[in-house]
Amino acid sequence: MPKIRAIVFDCYSTLIDIWTNERKEEIFHYLSLYLGYYGARIDARGLRVALDAEREQYPKTKEEAYPEIDLEVLFKNILKKEGLDNPFLVESCCKLFRAISRERFQLFPDSLPVLEEMKKNGYPLAVVSDAQKVFSPEEGEILGISHYFKCVLLSSYFGFRKPDPRLFNIVCTLLNVPTTEAVYIGNDPETDVKGAQGVGMKAILLDREKKVRNPEPKPDFYATDLWQAWEWIKANK
Repeated sequence: MPKIRAIVFDCYSTLIDIWTNERKEEIFHYLSLYLGYYGARIDARGLRVALDAEREQYPKTKEEAYPEIDLEVLFKNILKKEGLDNPFLVESCCKLFRAISRERFQLFPDSLPVLEEMKKNGYPLAVVSDAQKVFSPEEGEILGISHYFKCVLLSSYFGFRKPDPRLFNIVCTLLNVPTTEAVYIGNDPETDVKGAQGVGMKAILLDREKKVRNPEPKPDFYATDLWQAWEWIKANK
């Protein structure tokens, strides 16, 4: 097996322990109140219906096997109908939507120490995540992990999401390593393992809650925490 020279991570549920509820009534209540200060007349129910409609329609505009939505575009379309063509409002609505929807937001206990060990050992690190560019970079900064990564690829920058092979090929190009010499660590067999192995990368399935049985496709290594993943990587350096 080729030596592993670079390590790529999924973000949420792999490094960041997060739980969101995007159907909470408070989200749309407070967003509608906020927009009222700028002249919008849309109420909480209308805002929820409008966002659902935009979510449904947006992927249909993309000729992609695995289309990704862009939350900023969704809110931009909604606000335009309210007569508000304001980039600041679009961004602030997205961030308020995210902040209010979060129920849990923290690092897993092993995330920082393992990242530090990998960095000390000279591995270039990167992230490929299905995430929104309007708030995900700031979340990495808030939790203090952004500086560990040479590059961070977010699906919303591209309009397509994992397991699209382009994301995995791009990150290896940016890291200047062949795909066969990189490993991807993620928590989803269908998106993470399939996507990484599809371009020749090794794939570690991180199953923290030990809920995945007989994963398909089969990962190169199965781990229940990042320390186990790190030990396997060191054994294949």
